[in-house]
Amino acid sequence: MRVVSTYLFHRRRLQPALLDGLAQAGAEAIELFCARESFDYTDLAQVEELAAWLRHSPLRLHSMHAPLHAEAGGGAPPLDIAEPDRRRRLTAVAEIERVLELADKMPYGFLVLHLGVRGCERDDRRAEAAFSSLERLRMLAKPAGVTLLVENIPNALATPDPLMEFLDRTHLHDIGVCFDSGHAHLPAALCGGGGVLAAFERLRPRLRSTHLHDNRRQSDDHLWPGEGTIAWPELMPRLAGIPDLPWVVEIGDDAPEETVCARLADCWRRLAGWAAA
Repeated sequence: MRVVSTYLFHRRRLQPALLDGLAQAGAEAIELFCARESFDYTDLAQVEELAAWLRHSPLRLHSMHAPLHAEAGGGAPPLDIAEPDRRRRLTAVAEIERVLELADKMPYGFLVLHLGVRGCERDDRRAEAAFSSLERLRMLAKPAGVTLLVENIPNALATPDPLMEFLDRTHLHDIGVCFDSGHAHLPAALCGGGGVLAAFERLRPRLRSTHLHDNRRQSDDHLWPGEGTIAWPELMPRLAGIPDLPWVVEIGDDAPEETVCARLADCWRRLAGWAAA
């Protein structure tokens, strides 16, 4: 399934006209990126507008990406569900609960979460905090029909090996993984994932979704596949070998809408070609 994350428009307010363009570019579903400057999940008017559009659209709502900040513009401290300080951790969890509460208006299957924040260390206190947060969020997600997915991200807690060890040790068997190709491609000094193919194989037993983007192993650039140095002809056949695993393109591109949609249509063709090869 061809899915596109609305991270593509994370610097502009998300409107139905933008989503129409994604459908015309070949997307079959979307992942709503919860950033208040784009999709403000607390704004009832915007929620109702997008929910009404989805009811009559060929696009499915595949997933939502939990907010990384509680305020527009990213000026506030990042939300951290692995924060050892209980008050700050519960504040982060409460913000994510607001996204789960939308499932009755905008049904979706997966909520993608970050464990910790960029560059955070791995320690027992953080692991315990993450477990407590996930336990609480699971209680809301299950009756809403939502499966929680944790993403491999650039920190010592959520790179592939510690992430899988954490999930296995805590017996969180109903929580899946979202494989992020760009994060896996970063070097070890930036908490990369040990290489894209190695990360994919390590995370494979729990894979339920993906974030596909590229970089040149210097920073998390969210480039279009093929614009960086990931070996897509090696990765895509592996992804295609997992039945029903969606290809979720998560790109940062400030180009005009028409240009972005043309690039998206070309991206699907490239991914399909690499997968077939």
